[in-house]
Amino acid sequence: MDFLMQLLTGLAENQQDSQWGVVLIVAAAVFTLALALMSLLGDFFDPVRSRFRRDINADVLAEPSLFSEQLRKHNSKFMPVNLLLIQRTTARLHYAGFHRKNSLLHFYALRMLLMILLPLLVLMVTAFIPGMNSKSIIEALVVALALGYMGPSFTLDKLIANRQKTIRRAFPDALDLLVVCSEAGLSLDSALQKVATEINISHPVLAEELDIVIAETRAGIERHKALQRLVERTGVEDIKGLVSALSQSMRFGTSIVETLKVYSEDLRDRRTQAAEAVAAKIGTKLIFPLAVCLLPAFLMVVMVPALLTFKHMGSL
Repeated sequence: MDFLMQLLTGLAENQQDSQWGVVLIVAAAVFTLALALMSLLGDFFDPVRSRFRRDINADVLAEPSLFSEQLRKHNSKFMPVNLLLIQRTTARLHYAGFHRKNSLLHFYALRMLLMILLPLLVLMVTAFIPGMNSKSIIEALVVALALGYMGPSFTLDKLIANRQKTIRRAFPDALDLLVVCSEAGLSLDSALQKVATEINISHPVLAEELDIVIAETRAGIERHKALQRLVERTGVEDIKGLVSALSQSMRFGTSIVETLKVYSEDLRDRRTQAAEAVAAKIGTKLIFPLAVCLLPAFLMVVMVPALLTFKHMGSL
């Protein structure tokens, strides 16, 4: 860092100009990072594009842009070579709701960008911190590099957990509506379309996935394959069990309505058992708060008056 300041001082006329040069470099690094994040993630926070993704298949919207084409030309510099790692990351991106064809490319480009810009930003910021030695600067650079490498993966795991939790909570309502629509005489495709329309406001994430299934079925994909792709995009065990039950029902020619009713009852029983298991653990989990918080207060209320009485009697 001293070498950088000396270099800027040599290029500038005085010390103040060199300090302003460091400020401009830091500002340029921050601006570049913000611009890159906006360009990579802007599509996912745009409400118009979010509405398009709910109404139209995500693969149709995945038109190659100039930025994606430039990334694809240099993908060998930041894309991993391990095919298993690429497949696992692709599945994780689908679980998080990123179904576009360029999502994998953007993910690794964002990781590489953070691994470059965060250490650079740390290197520039340390110029304003006096008394930092080389060891502290190297440790800060290592932390920034690790943060740039693990940050996107950690954020992706959080998005996956939140999205699967949302789908898991919305699935029983959708299944009950599906049973009602099937008992009313609708076909499975018509029932899925009706359910997707009804839950579009209350459960937009699951409605979006059902819309993709309907669009794929209309495009000529087999119903079994479209439902299997739904399992691959969500990764929710409840949906996987329903798809397996429907596949067996369609293969052996049994009633789909009865299959849905049986699976709905089984799902309701499993949810009840899970709630009872959580309720049974409450007593064990309350031991530590009671022992730490309530027991000392109770002993204080009981013992302090007696101790004060004994002290008063001893003073007499």
